[in-house]
Amino acid sequence: MNTVKKHWFEISIGVLYVVLLFVSPDKTFFAFKEGMLLLINMLPIFVCVVLFSSFLSVFLSPKTVQRIMGKETGIKGVISGALFGTLIVGPLWILFPLYKTFLSKGARVAVVGAMIGSFAIKTPWIPYAAGFMGWPFILISVVLIMAYAVVEGYLIEKVMKKE
Repeated sequence: MNTVKKHWFEISIGVLYVVLLFVSPDKTFFAFKEGMLLLINMLPIFVCVVLFSSFLSVFLSPKTVQRIMGKETGIKGVISGALFGTLIVGPLWILFPLYKTFLSKGARVAVVGAMIGSFAIKTPWIPYAAGFMGWPFILISVVLIMAYAVVEGYLIEKVMKKE
């Protein structure tokens, strides 16, 4: 029963697919095929992130994580987390094992929250985006996203403390 509670979402999707298979078999098969193609395309990235997270989990000491991202880092740590989040490239959903590794090693919730919040900025893409949108637009966007990421980190931490 504990497994059902833990995997209720996946089970619901499976049941939904079975129901939709009877309602509209052609569309359901097409959707399943597209989902499998997406999974196959994302698998190499997923494997790399899992291996990287495993590497960090084994070789990155909790003391190092706490020194860089821990509670004592204050605003400097949260801003550093937001800056680090701009350097991460790839789909956000695949990075959650990495974030969990940071948290389990003693990273501050606000730092990880700021990383997630600033993920919308892709530092290598800023000049490319500025070519289309103009430097003023991009710079204002980056500054606002970074400010929001820092605030988001603190808000997540505050909400998590109440739980």
